[in-house]
Amino acid sequence: MHELALPPRLRKLDRIDLTVPSPMHAPRGSGIRGRQRTLELTAIELFDGLRVASPAQAFVDGCDYLAFEDLVALGDSVVWERAPRATRAALVEAIEGHRGRRAHRRLVAAASAVRPRSASRPETITRLQLEALGAPEPWCNVPVVLDAEEAVAPDAAFWQARLIIEVEGDQHRVDRAQWLTDLERYNRAQRSDIEVHRVVATTPAEARRQLAPIVDRLRSRWDASRKPPPIAPFFQGPSAFGSEPWLFSA
Repeated sequence: MHELALPPRLRKLDRIDLTVPSPMHAPRGSGIRGRQRTLELTAIELFDGLRVASPAQAFVDGCDYLAFEDLVALGDSVVWERAPRATRAALVEAIEGHRGRRAHRRLVAAASAVRPRSASRPETITRLQLEALGAPEPWCNVPVVLDAEEAVAPDAAFWQARLIIEVEGDQHRVDRAQWLTDLERYNRAQRSDIEVHRVVATTPAEARRQLAPIVDRLRSRWDASRKPPPIAPFFQGPSAFGSEPWLFSA
């Protein structure tokens, strides 16, 4: 309902999760997984007349049923800078409200990996697998100007290696406008002597298999003296977040 990033398998489930506030009893019935929970009023929103979990609370609830990478992807979609569903403060408050409950440490670890510039679940998986393979944190979707042309914003860029990674999905395959945009971006990178790699990141294992040789290539091309291209003047925010958690720290 909030259009958050979730793994495709969840769309195939024939049930809904229905949470009721204490002291009500968790509902039972066909197609329902009932739960009872003590909830703050800030955890609940109205959506077309229905009381639903807020986006921040949806992230907290995700620690019950999502793998780590998918939990981070859910958090990324909650704070995605182009269309944030919750403020940073609201997400921190929801996480703190879960303190002392099951899987809180796992939730904090996922929150520490959340970033506001991954535009999709595959992009999040790619970023996390790059980190696991020892790559430095890339510039994700940061618009830069190449050779005085119009700004481009690669999914993941390593400018010291003049190497970028584009994460492909179904939209790139079936959307003609997206396809043409991708082709133009690829050609402009080639004209600027930038090495482009395209990956499909449906699962962490699949992403890791594709990214391992790219990280080797990254290391071989790395030159710390290289300067990144100029950031587009309309961009606001840091280009990369480094080792400090953007959202939350244990």
